[in-house]
Amino acid sequence: MSEKERIIFGNKIISNILKAQRELYQRKAKLGETVVIADAEGRPITVPAEEALKLLEESQS
Repeated sequence: MSEKERIIFGNKIISNILKAQRELYQRKAKLGETVVIADAEGRPITVPAEEALKLLEESQS
């Protein structure tokens, strides 16, 4: 596998992980559930899935 193919493959993996994460947050938001994410210092915090979804969308724009 060439370096270019590895980069493309890695980008596909990252894209699919983000897609799965978004779908998980959307399902949990519909159910009114919470998710555990890391704060700015790397410590785990529990937040409503709606808030986590907003943070995810902000980080991708």
